[in-house]
Amino acid sequence: MKYLIDTHVLLWLVDENPAAAIPGPILDALAQQRHDILVSAVTPWEISLKHWMGKLPKAAPVLAQWDSIMARLSATGLTISDRHAILAGRLDWTHKDPFDRMLAAQAMLEDATLVSKDPVFCGVPGLRTAWDFGGDSV
Repeated sequence: MKYLIDTHVLLWLVDENPAAAIPGPILDALAQQRHDILVSAVTPWEISLKHWMGKLPKAAPVLAQWDSIMARLSATGLTISDRHAILAGRLDWTHKDPFDRMLAAQAMLEDATLVSKDPVFCGVPGLRTAWDFGGDSV
């Protein structure tokens, strides 16, 4: 199974106590070597932008240690393709956040389950999610 992790999930995974924010079944699923962990290119972009804007003041170490964090998580970076961009723009979804739209499109096209606590994703047709907020879950 493939999991695409949302920005806040990545930040929680690198926190000292990820179990305080991420349910045990999701942590267990992400820890299994048989699963592929994907991190979208929008994630470091969003972290960098929010750090610059002052919304994530403690994000500098995450950005500075990006490669080692990816290795520690056994994660693969997911670039943004033309197909991803086209679907993100065409999704039948009123949500306007470009980062969220891209994550939804990438998860759908890459046949991945999106790991996000954000309930905004629960209404996206064809999107699998790993958080239990009314949609499909782990």
